[in-house]
Amino acid sequence: MAYFCGLVGAFIAAYGPNSQRGYDLQPALNFLFEQRPFRLECVDRTPGQPLPPGTQAIVVEGSQAPYLRTRIETLKLSRTDIPALTIAADPANFIEIAGGSRDDWSFQFCAQGEGDSEADARDFLREISMARVGSLVTLNSAGPGGRTGGRGNLLVDAPADAPITVHASFGAVEVHNMSAPVRVTAVHVRATILNTTGRVDAAGFVVDFAGSTGTVILSAEAEINVKLTSTRFQGSLNAWAQRPVRVLLPRAFQTPFQAVVNRPKDFVCRTDFCSKVRSEKDGALYVFTYAGDGSAPPGRIHFRSEQATVVIDASD
Repeated sequence: MAYFCGLVGAFIAAYGPNSQRGYDLQPALNFLFEQRPFRLECVDRTPGQPLPPGTQAIVVEGSQAPYLRTRIETLKLSRTDIPALTIAADPANFIEIAGGSRDDWSFQFCAQGEGDSEADARDFLREISMARVGSLVTLNSAGPGGRTGGRGNLLVDAPADAPITVHASFGAVEVHNMSAPVRVTAVHVRATILNTTGRVDAAGFVVDFAGSTGTVILSAEAEINVKLTSTRFQGSLNAWAQRPVRVLLPRAFQTPFQAVVNRPKDFVCRTDFCSKVRSEKDGALYVFTYAGDGSAPPGRIHFRSEQATVVIDASD
């Protein structure tokens, strides 16, 4: 997330006086939708200590504390005990969920503490923990905002057909390959949902979604990035953001859609089918409609930004 925000800041700075407008017109970045295997790295760090074999150094913004102390916790729960899972995360906890063909829940949690001394790092480490009460798993930190130096990373291997609800504050959430309902509330952070096939309800500061089917509702205080991976989307999708809604579609995309913006110039279409998009004014707003193959009402796929842009680009 820090890397992405750095790219955004550099891009806006490069545009000078027209920075925000230039940024709002950019296409969605393909790398946002790349599904990489989740891997939990939970390794201590000491000044001058060589990295363990297979571990890569990660460059982060700002200075890196010399000491890192970690603790890994694991938990396995049966599907019978937990038919549906809820995760509630305090600030500074990051969550990754991968659906698969399994009958149980597998949790790996890495608590981390950083500091200028080993004692500081261990103090921060003690403030990060995972707990479970019934079907609720909580990730705990020091309090509102967390103390600098403590964080956690949770990796969940989940039954793909078991419902999941996630409430997060200041830690990114990423969900892959679920067929059951997924609900994510991550108001101040990034929520990424890839290759889901069921019901999705996601609210975040930034929301990324990729898929070809489902009943999907997305809302963001900043921006939404969408990639539809098939020439037809099976289901419905509603994406509303206060800033840009960026969409990548196959060049031969057939499913009808609508886009709603405040001004005609705020709808930007750069695909082969753009000439087939029609516009009309609806009160103070402008509605752009692509009829596609006529297989569904255009409003079933709905993109909306009243303060910025809706941008449609080809994904291939």
